[in-house]
Amino acid sequence: MENQNSHPVGAAVSSTISLMTALFAIITIQEVQMYLTMSASIIAVLSGGFAIRYYWYATKKIKK
Repeated sequence: MENQNSHPVGAAVSSTISLMTALFAIITIQEVQMYLTMSASIIAVLSGGFAIRYYWYATKKIKK
């Protein structure tokens, strides 16, 4: 016999909230800070590399 009182949307929302709460409980602020610092460092290095590349080709173009 089928249960007529089931709410799949409510169950999905409750499960999502439970999983997100568990995830936030596991991840500490220090771990998040470490990942943000590493990400910012990688972005800074890539940005610097692209700036060097841009100015290298810009000066070559001006010299010609």
